[in-house]
Amino acid sequence: MSRDASMGIFWNIIVGVIGGVIGSAIGSMVGFLNADAGWIMYLITAFVGAVVLLGIVNLVQRGKVR
Repeated sequence: MSRDASMGIFWNIIVGVIGGVIGSAIGSMVGFLNADAGWIMYLITAFVGAVVLLGIVNLVQRGKVR
């Protein structure tokens, strides 16, 4: 998200991991991910969750999405 200078790489990683966990949890709750889903599906939902949460953090910190 090009926020390393103001937020720091450490916090980008932490927010990304938390977003990945949230994305996977939501995917499991809505039935998108089940026991038959492969690791690729978990990776995709974790990636989407991480990007969305980083975008939200960016929006809150800057007041706009880059």
